[in-house]
Amino acid sequence: MTNPHAPSSAKSLALPAARQTFAQTRWVAAWTLGLALGFSSLNVTAQSVEALEWQPGQSTLPTVISTPHNDVRKLLRQAKYPQALLLVNKGLAANPRDPQIQFWQGYIFEQLGQPEMALKVYIDLTQEYPELAEPHNNLGVIYAAKGDYPNAKASLDKALRANPNYAAAHENMGDLLVNMARHSYAQSLAIEPKQRDLTQKMERLKPVLAMTQGKP
Repeated sequence: MTNPHAPSSAKSLALPAARQTFAQTRWVAAWTLGLALGFSSLNVTAQSVEALEWQPGQSTLPTVISTPHNDVRKLLRQAKYPQALLLVNKGLAANPRDPQIQFWQGYIFEQLGQPEMALKVYIDLTQEYPELAEPHNNLGVIYAAKGDYPNAKASLDKALRANPNYAAAHENMGDLLVNMARHSYAQSLAIEPKQRDLTQKMERLKPVLAMTQGKP
């Protein structure tokens, strides 16, 4: 998913991180929060690594600012999830209410094949920071992967209420609705197998369903 714009807030300190996304079973799941919260821990120099890279012609290497957020972000980009989790756990020990670090913990659990652990992290985040769209979105992705369509839709609805311009959540909602339609058609056919119109509808859905291959 394309990461959303940060929710507006008069007292916000937006994370200036480059907004990136990863696909989970071809569902779009964000891993960098577009946060806008009044926490000093979020006011990090996310530009540091990129902006301070050494350029040819410089006489000396620049001093690279290292922060917990930058260090975790670098490991995530390299898909070094166990190492990133160690840093995340260390960061949470120092600042347990840092929502970005909490979110990364959930994302890493997903990548390590521990969706139930990720589910708990995202649920806690949505309860503590209901105004953030990304945890709701990723929660919806996990619910959908479990075949829990009602909770998946409820979570994606909350993501879009938190940020109506969240393109990834809109995409995920569209994919979910297509799969929900398939499920409903199949249930109807199981009850009354001779519905020719319904069979035709399911046939017409196949090209779209094929594009969501790997999604529930």
